[in-house]
Amino acid sequence: LSNADANDGALLGTPGLVEALGRVIVTSLRVYEVEDRKSAAATTVTNGCLALMNLSIAKQNKHLVFQTPGVMDALMLVTRSAAPLKEARIKACSALSNLAIGYDNKIPMFRYPGFVDAILGVIRSDEGEARIKACSILWSFAAEMRNQVPVVQRGDILPTLVQVAATDTQTEARFKCVAALTLLAESLPNALPLLPALTPLMDILSDAGPDPTQWKGQTASWCVGFLMNMAQADDAVPHLRDAGVVQLLAPLLTLDHYQSLKAAMAVTFVCRYDEDDETYDLLRKTETVIPKIINLLHNTLSARGGSGYKYGVFTLRSSVGCIQSLASGPDFMKERMATGPVYDSLLRVVSDFCVESTPGAIVGGGVEDAASPTLAVRALHSLTGHLIPHPGDPFPYGKRMEGRLIKALRGFETSSHPELRNSDRMLARDARRLLQGEGQVHANVHANVNAPCFQEDIRIEKVESGGELGPGCCCDIPDIPRFSASTFVESVQRVVGATTHHTQARRKSLNRSPTPTNISPLNYASSQHSASTASTNNTRPQGATISDPVRTFLLSDENGRRFAVPIDPSGGRVFNDARVWCYRRGRYCKEEERPDEGFRWTGALQAAYEIAVARLRASGEMEGVVTTTRSY
Repeated sequence: LSNADANDGALLGTPGLVEALGRVIVTSLRVYEVEDRKSAAATTVTNGCLALMNLSIAKQNKHLVFQTPGVMDALMLVTRSAAPLKEARIKACSALSNLAIGYDNKIPMFRYPGFVDAILGVIRSDEGEARIKACSILWSFAAEMRNQVPVVQRGDILPTLVQVAATDTQTEARFKCVAALTLLAESLPNALPLLPALTPLMDILSDAGPDPTQWKGQTASWCVGFLMNMAQADDAVPHLRDAGVVQLLAPLLTLDHYQSLKAAMAVTFVCRYDEDDETYDLLRKTETVIPKIINLLHNTLSARGGSGYKYGVFTLRSSVGCIQSLASGPDFMKERMATGPVYDSLLRVVSDFCVESTPGAIVGGGVEDAASPTLAVRALHSLTGHLIPHPGDPFPYGKRMEGRLIKALRGFETSSHPELRNSDRMLARDARRLLQGEGQVHANVHANVNAPCFQEDIRIEKVESGGELGPGCCCDIPDIPRFSASTFVESVQRVVGATTHHTQARRKSLNRSPTPTNISPLNYASSQHSASTASTNNTRPQGATISDPVRTFLLSDENGRRFAVPIDPSGGRVFNDARVWCYRRGRYCKEEERPDEGFRWTGALQAAYEIAVARLRASGEMEGVVTTTRSY
């Protein structure tokens, strides 16, 4: 009767029926152990567990069955029995797994006396389906955020999960345990205790290969999620870097696949404190994934899923934290972040916390989630300082949003929430004052908090001009070299589509003052435009769009200033494109925008640039990449 869903109401509505099933299981199990009628007793125990398994399938039934007196004790007795009742044990574990899925059951089942010990006993002693169901129960416990820290603090669950993930290559038990470990990593206090899981999960991902379309099952996907969650904990980042997480995830960054979203978020978190050339290259690689990251934030706030994921897979803190890390990065990344939709989403996160005081959702947010609005305020601080470099400059997204921002920032600034830091309140104050034109923003306040903190490129008003080139373009320097027709065709056939990976030794050699070589100077035409004329007359030929990035690498001068230069000397620009390149921003200037005058191009830099490009071509690192003739 219990096999038919339509009977659930009548069966559960029959007074005493579910409780009687529990008593029958216990009685029959005792009969099996002490009398000769083992066959009949075994069948009764199995059928009783099967009936409870069926009745616990429907969502609306789970809490009712769990609360029925005697049910939990009966099912636990079967799991602990030494009797060779394989089918009964499988059915009992299946029923318990069904009950653990129930949202209202996750916490009380985890706390039920003796239950976790019984489940761990099954995992240690069984090698079949019962073990898989027992691992599913641990997965369900980890899915409840309020369970995550207590699960790890118990001390016996985590080693079991790691052991199964590392050794079980034959069953779905590994998948269940990897999923549980990934969910446990959502809670930042668990990061350091979870480090023993790092090596086995990285091994699983490495064995799966760099092509997600060839992965079997979902285990490797959960491993990427584990690395993404772990990377959000400051204490875990050095361990992830040392373990080679960035190198493992790098091949996923440029793929048009759901895994590239998680990989890009993980790499962004891991690299958020780094400012070296390798990090710059990695951030350039993540540019294609930025729209997906932004869309993830929008979808999370709208309680909907996206391409490849369902709502609830990502916490709000994950998407806001990734936006914050990117917003604290180089200027080219700030510009990709400082959009109206991003501001609107960040504003909503802060407003839900301290203005509307909403109750939040399963993914976080609202008045009880201090972490997400803190990250949002840090992002708003970085982006507002970028959009409004001087107090009193206009906010580009309208007075209405400006007023809402000021209100939300003031609310955060005056909030008495115990988890907020005064340093973050100061960031909210500084961003608010900048919007109101009251004073300079304290750009370095965030350096003393546990937040991602890329520093902006060094700006200096005066530089030693070791042979400046004549006036013409960015910072009174010529345009990015314009080639003759033959040279331009050759450049189009090479790279621009992706950044290059160099060893540190090569980077150091490229960044030194160049030594005399036999490389011929590049053939470029002289520009007839002054800096002021070019910056206000940014006409683009048809086919050139402002949204397509030009791939760049960093070139340092003698003073340590880092110039962002295009990998392709054409800058991805067609021959009749007169836009102006800015070496600080690493892109062409937009309309009404001037290049940074602190970055002046010199003959020494030009020579070093030519050597760098020649070496890249000779090494083959510029081959095999899609070339574009457009830039942003």
